[in-house]
Amino acid sequence: MADPVRMRFRRFVASSRKRAPLYSRISAALADWPGLEELLADAPDPARVPVNLFAAVHYLLLADPAEPLARFYPNLAGGRADTGDPAPEFLAFCADHSAEVRELVATRLPQTNEVGRASVLVAALGELPRGPRAHLDIGASAGLNLMLDRLAYSDGHGVLGGSDLVLECTVRPEGRRLAGELPVITSRLGLDANPLDLTNSEDARWLEACVWPDQADRFVRLRRAIELFVADPAPLRRGDAVADLRSAVAALGPGIPVATTTWMLCYLDAGAQREFAAVLAGIGAERDLDWVWAESPSVVDVLPLPDALVGSDPTLLGYSSWRDGRRTDRVLAQCHPHGYWLTWW
Repeated sequence: MADPVRMRFRRFVASSRKRAPLYSRISAALADWPGLEELLADAPDPARVPVNLFAAVHYLLLADPAEPLARFYPNLAGGRADTGDPAPEFLAFCADHSAEVRELVATRLPQTNEVGRASVLVAALGELPRGPRAHLDIGASAGLNLMLDRLAYSDGHGVLGGSDLVLECTVRPEGRRLAGELPVITSRLGLDANPLDLTNSEDARWLEACVWPDQADRFVRLRRAIELFVADPAPLRRGDAVADLRSAVAALGPGIPVATTTWMLCYLDAGAQREFAAVLAGIGAERDLDWVWAESPSVVDVLPLPDALVGSDPTLLGYSSWRDGRRTDRVLAQCHPHGYWLTWW
């Protein structure tokens, strides 16, 4: 029987080739490296994935960019990254720093708090009835998407908002805008199983470590987003996406509650996904509620979709809305997982 962990690394070679060529090349070597099992021996199954191991190594390199391996990382090499084979240096680094890497993969999980996803959330919120919202971001990580009403957005036709952090999102078809206006958020809360505290330098470094080194623009906007968040932080709560969902909604301040999930449900197994959807529906039966989601049907089977879209791979954007106990579901668009583009349907 094939080793499931090694299979994850082999699949990652192809899935990351275009967006993260550095990690794709290294993943091919790791899939056959005898030391892989030992390096991941203490990690729980959700952490035995390529992105967590890569983040652990990246975390150590961010602390010491003078390490020889750093010369292969575009974000650390100042635009002069070595284009040779990074695998031998990567494997040697893991062997030399095995204790540190093992501890990180055993105690950390991937935390891709991609602030670019705020663009697609703003788009979906613009399709809901107007009115003040109480925003609950589930799987909030460090809480950056709770700032969505404080950022600015360029959709190719103009800029929405007045922040100096402008997120770019190409909107199709021609003539459509991302949104007519920014949402009015009157209260906000993030719920996460392991929230990051951005005033803690190690947590902030871990968040940066989870960004793929080939994507330099993401580092620029992430660092600015961290600065903005620390200056005016939103509240975060440690809790389970299912067991603590109801209490988190109840803890919100004024405004119609809107729960948002962006590539969060894929971290729940099928049973937990069904429980999550059932709890939301139960809350919606009792009070007005919106759920905005940007998820992939290929890994999330509880999205309210027409049959033709069930199990499809692209990230879809949609919402469920409950008013006076009546539910409305809409699929709005297809979008980039990190919010770089959105195609309205």
